[in-house]
Parts: sequence; C-alpha cells; structure tokens
Amino acid sequence: MNRYGFVLGGRLALIVGALLLFAQPTVAATVVNGDFETGTLAGWTQVPAPGEEGGWFAYSGLDAPVSFELENGKKQPRTIQPPPQGSFAAIADQLVSGVGILYQDIALEPGMTHILSLTTYYNSAAPITVPTPDTLSSEEFDNQQYRIDVMRPSAPIDSVNSADIISTVFRTGNGDISFSPPLTRTVDLTSFGGQVVRLRVAEVDNREYLNAGVDAIAIQSTPIPPSSFSFGRFKLNRKRGTATLKVDVPWAGEVMAVDSGRKIKRIVTVTASAAAAGTATLSLRPTYLVRERLKSRRKLPFKLEVTFTPTGGAAATQIFSGELKLRPRH
Repeated sequence: MNRYGFVLGGRLALIVGALLLFAQPTVAATVVNGDFETGTLAGWTQVPAPGEEGGWFAYSGLDAPVSFELENGKKQPRTIQPPPQGSFAAIADQLVSGVGILYQDIALEPGMTHILSLTTYYNSAAPITVPTPDTLSSEEFDNQQYRIDVMRPSAPIDSVNSADIISTVFRTGNGDISFSPPLTRTVDLTSFGGQVVRLRVAEVDNREYLNAGVDAIAIQSTPIPPSSFSFGRFKLNRKRGTATLKVDVPWAGEVMAVDSGRKIKRIVTVTASAAAAGTATLSLRPTYLVRERLKSRRKLPFKLEVTFTPTGGAAATQIFSGELKLRPRH
C-alpha cells in the first residue's frame, strides 16, 4: 500500500505518485468576498478610509448605515434598497459630500475565458451630474455620479483616463435617472488573461446623498481548449517566393511551424509570439536545399505541423498545407 492508498508496483507507482504531486490544475480568477456575505468589506480596499461621516459599508436590511431623516425631532435611519442577493451587499452612504472608492486587484489566469458579472443599483437625492471633462473630484464642479471600471493596477486610483481604464462595466451619464433598481452587468475580460487587473467601484456626491450599491461580484472562468486556434489568411509573395500565414490564437503563447516532410524539409522552421488573444504571423520561406527547385519549377507545395503552446498551458498541433510560388523573371 503506498502513500496514496493504492496498491501499485515498481515504476507505475512512481509515475502515478509524481503526477499526483506535481499536476497543477488551472486556477480560476477569484473575487474575494464579492457577495459581501461575510458582513464586512474583507478583501476590498477603500479610499478614503471610512468614517462617521460616510464611506462604503457592508449592510443588510433596509436601514442606511449612517444617513438619517428627522421624524418628530428624532433621528431615524433613511430607508434604502435591500441587498439584491443573499443577506449582505455593499453600499455607499454619507452625511457630507465627497468621494468613495472601493477596489480589489484580481489575477486573470491565462488559458481561460473570464466573464465578470455584478449587480448595480443606486438612489440619488440630486440629479445625476457628470462634469466635462470627467473627474472623480468633488472639489471644483457639480459632480453626482456612480461608475465601475476595470483598470490597470499601476494607474492612479481616481483616474478616468481612457489609457488607464481597460473596460467600463457601468457608469451613470449626465442627466440619467436618479433611481435604479438592481441590474446585472457583464463584461468579457478573456483578452486580459495572464494579467492582474483592478476592479474599481467609485461614487462622487457633492450635491446630495448618493446611495450607490453593488452585489454579486463574480468572475466565471472556463478553460479554453488549445485546439481552438485556427488558420487565418495565407498570403504569397511571388516576387520572393515566400509567404505569411496568420494564426488566430485564443490567448497568449507561442506558435511554431515545422515542415512535416519525411525526407527533405521544404520550409524553414519558424516561430511567432502572441502577447494576448489575437493573431500571430508566421513568415514562411524555403530551405536552402529546395530554393533551386522553386526557381526552376516556380511552385513548391509543402505541409506544416503548426503547434500552438499557450502560456502556462498544454500545446496543440494542426496541419496546414500550402504552396509557395515564384514569379518568372523577365
């Protein structure tokens, strides 16, 4: 009996043990405490830090965390929308004007699709107002807005620069309605696999209170089979007797083309890299041994084994058949 509870002998036992010890399953992207069911904002960073005058809060029920109304001279918590899912959600609540930002950095594993989903809702006591140019400052202009962005972690946390924002999941626009019930938003982050992104939830309120709410933040990650890569355009250069082959890949990795001929190799081995999902271009040219054949016959059929190796993933191979052509010289 070995350490894994199986009766195995000799070399087979060693192989199975090694596989169990070293096999690393693909890990899906994770939003920590995205449903806020801990009853706290654990896993999230808040800027500025919350205080008695307001901020972001994990809450349950119908009572606002800090804002209130006067009834018969007594303070009573204002009524707000309940959490749309489960017992808790996150909401911005305030007694004075300001800015509230909640954020979390998320690693998107390579070789997987990543679909971000979340639920937004809000209630503003003043008309939604977004200044031009846009800003998350509450100091200079009337500013009453709510937005959620996927950003580069290196960017300033209050940036609204398009170069810093990867994708805007949701934002209010100037003149939008002052009340929104819970609505589900989704965005595809697959093309950013292999990177760390920052999810920022931000509200600005300098006209009246703005209860911005968010809940059910999650990322659905699904492995993409390496064989899903495909061939794109094959373009001949008849003057030089060369060609280019486009290869469409589902995520970052390396593409290698090797001549599959059994005797004389006709195409030089070539590689191309893709930094993200998109297109890699292979530059194909004849080997030294078959150049004269191409010059005399003007055509050179070939067959390639094209292998795509995703970053951190398993390789897959497909066969591509083509023909180089050379234009006669006059």
